[in-house]
Amino acid sequence: MNEVITEKNYPVEGIWVWKSILGLLIALAVTGVYLLFFLTGAGGVKAIVGVIYNFGIYIIFAICYVIYAALRRNTFHYSIDSKFLNLQQGILNKQQRHIPYGVIQNVFVKQDLFDRVFGLASLSLENASMGAGSQQEGQAKIFGMTLGNKKQQRNEMVGFSGNKISIPGLKKQNAETLKGIVLQKMKENPVEDSQSGL
Repeated sequence: MNEVITEKNYPVEGIWVWKSILGLLIALAVTGVYLLFFLTGAGGVKAIVGVIYNFGIYIIFAICYVIYAALRRNTFHYSIDSKFLNLQQGILNKQQRHIPYGVIQNVFVKQDLFDRVFGLASLSLENASMGAGSQQEGQAKIFGMTLGNKKQQRNEMVGFSGNKISIPGLKKQNAETLKGIVLQKMKENPVEDSQSGL
């Protein structure tokens, strides 16, 4: 199996962009209903104008997030060749990583509630090296800024960060197929002393 496999063979589905903001849209709808029914009764027209203004700000934020998610999807590329899992990501800050199969420790398919609704899944991998430089365990970096504890983050990761890799938005069957391919490559390419995973 020396064929190079890319996102053209197993693409990140376009519906993933919408799935990634579904939680935001639900929160927006619930907030809008709450504001309309409970706050407008007390304030009349002035309260309704305030609700519409706040709702407009939420909608602008949602549109910006859709654009950001689409850009993340379109700038993320992966390929599986005979020796390496190759990843490329970044909207403004382009990054590449070539990971030898011998350093990959965990390969699993994840599905959250919205993934199940849309028939999607994420292929997640962890390798033996941190690959995060001076970044401390439990901290996330986005656009070069340390943001805080990863456990507090709710956004789905795309690409790689530290020793974690995620290929989200795959059809469930495609995620399982890719998992099998990566596991086979791990058997064919055991770890060597010279491989670092960076």
